[in-house]
Amino acid sequence: MAAVKTPPSEAPPAAESPLQSMVRARLGEAGGRLSTDDIVHLLQQAIVRGLFAPGQALRQDELATLFHVSKIPVREALRTLEANGFVELLLNRGALVKALTLGQLRDAFELRMMVEPHLMRTAAPLLTDDDLNEADRLIAAMDDAGHAWAFSELNGRFHDLLYRAADKPLSKQILAMLQGHIQRMSFMQLSLAGFNRSSNEDHRAIVAACRRGDPEAAAQAVAAHVEGVKDIVLDLYARHHAHG
Repeated sequence: MAAVKTPPSEAPPAAESPLQSMVRARLGEAGGRLSTDDIVHLLQQAIVRGLFAPGQALRQDELATLFHVSKIPVREALRTLEANGFVELLLNRGALVKALTLGQLRDAFELRMMVEPHLMRTAAPLLTDDDLNEADRLIAAMDDAGHAWAFSELNGRFHDLLYRAADKPLSKQILAMLQGHIQRMSFMQLSLAGFNRSSNEDHRAIVAACRRGDPEAAAQAVAAHVEGVKDIVLDLYARHHAHG
């Protein structure tokens, strides 16, 4: 019997790519129209997740079509991403995704070691029981996370929650500027290490110190956590680039 062909009008729609799914979700949140900030967020998250590979060209006309906007907000978004260290704009060659360098990784961890324990020390006495209960819920959600990206997003929310109480706007601004690179590093760590949840034990130690009312112990737990992640990421980076 001859195979029955599906008429073109009845053919199933092509599956969405992860990036298309992200854009559709963001369009829904933004009421159907993306701002320059939305485009910065989407492109940064795509770079963090490896949907755009290091060295890959980002073409303004293709991005404008993807985001349903003109080239103007795309161009502005790419300039912001260049300032934040995610892309490189080349004369007459458009934008290229920048690779994570060893120097960039070390610099980011040095900044984290200065900023995060300082924020934790300040915030710990100001955290409420509700804050700490929410932190525990995020830890439990990380235990149940099914993939590296979900864990990475929950991890960011966990640290944001703990530092939010600190009245240190400049420190939090520095950390916010660094957040994309931190997320890119943690995603690399989780992906290349086969996605383990060992850092969640560090999270429990941080919350336990806060519950005891010991800001110094909480700050030391954060410092130990950052140091541990640094050792893993730099080791992974060295092994990943050993033959590159």
